Amino acid sequence: MTATKSNNPGRGPLTGIGSALRSIFKFLVSVRLTITVLSLIAATSVLGSLIKQGGTEEEYLALYPEKTYHFIKLFGFDDAYHSTWFYFLMVLFAVNLASCTIRRIARRKKGSGDAGMPDIKGLVAAGSGFSAPSMHKEEITRRIAGRYRKKTILDGGTLYEKGSLSRHGATLIHASILVILVGGFIGLVAGFKGFMVMHVGETGEKALLRDGKNTHVPLGFKIKCKDFRISFYPGGEPKEYVSTVEILDASDRTVMERQIRVNEPLSYKGVRLYQASYGKTNRFEFLVNGKKVLLGEQEVYSEGKTPFMVARFAPEVHNFGPGVMIAYLEEGQKPKTAWLLANVEKMRSGRIPGAVISLERIEEEYYTGLEISRDPGVPAVLFGFALMLFGLYVNFFISHNRIYVVDNGDSLNVAGFASRNKEGFREELKAFKEGLT
Repeated sequence: MTATKSNNPGRGPLTGIGSALRSIFKFLVSVRLTITVLSLIAATSVLGSLIKQGGTEEEYLALYPEKTYHFIKLFGFDDAYHSTWFYFLMVLFAVNLASCTIRRIARRKKGSGDAGMPDIKGLVAAGSGFSAPSMHKEEITRRIAGRYRKKTILDGGTLYEKGSLSRHGATLIHASILVILVGGFIGLVAGFKGFMVMHVGETGEKALLRDGKNTHVPLGFKIKCKDFRISFYPGGEPKEYVSTVEILDASDRTVMERQIRVNEPLSYKGVRLYQASYGKTNRFEFLVNGKKVLLGEQEVYSEGKTPFMVARFAPEVHNFGPGVMIAYLEEGQKPKTAWLLANVEKMRSGRIPGAVISLERIEEEYYTGLEISRDPGVPAVLFGFALMLFGLYVNFFISHNRIYVVDNGDSLNVAGFASRNKEGFREELKAFKEGLT
């Protein structure tokens, strides 16, 4: 006993580690784990559909009680697809699938060697083969070699094979799912979805995310809204709305000009711009000390001695028609306001310290809403789907056929088996036999 222990130092701990690793691997390849993880991912998808994603605190409190909102926030249900636990589920499913694939490949490799000659006479008697005089050996092998690949010489016979790729169909499907998962994970981590609201003539270089945090993501280039057109049906419903945009590089040089329509996005450097929405706002033309100035609501004019802002627009002010309230701040005093009325001559103009302001025109202006997204995982996802289609074709439409040719001296036995379409395989064997005498 003592000598045995001294000749095998450390055997106990290694055996324990090996046993633990085997237990972990057994857990990772278990069907129970697969079902559990898929169920949790499905439940997350349901929650992500039922619960508003990326809303503000005010929006959630308007929909749910305060305790429910804190519960949603605690577990990240307001952004379920970017939560840590959802990432964990995706990684765990990928590990589970990869482990199953590795086990399948290992078993396939272990059993890839030839198991020896099957019962040829039994196959012939079952109708999966035939016997012929040995003098036809050259003719038969020539016919078979025209469709099959000669694989190896067995004891007392020759093996011909085709369609061996079909054995890897399930492995290809597993691999395709892994590739799709990796592509999706890349998109979740490195991609984004946001939007940009632009008036004609405006330029933007950041997308606003719908995360309720007012987060802006730089695009790496600039977008200029050159034009926006909208047409309506007679009933007033929008018929078409089109944005004409320019893509500008870092030196403000135009590198691309395109029209963006619904279902006709623009792609540039991995970023896709979709025509998503439109809106209407008011623009106000002022004369400030004789200089024409165009402002929108909440915009500030700061070139004069006393800056002012378009604080409010009212389509009707005490039955005098539309009016604009401007707000300004005199030095050392509280903010003040003044109304300018478009349809009342005496009230179209006003005076603030250092400037005379006149409201010249009120016009409605449409703006475009662009949905902006970047998903660097798309190529991997597309490749994964292509690989899945190929794997499905291999798995369901390619048959693994084997034909054994055994020379018994005075007679020749030709028999084999097919993984699918066995009737077609038997007809093929009959074709090899036809014409022999």
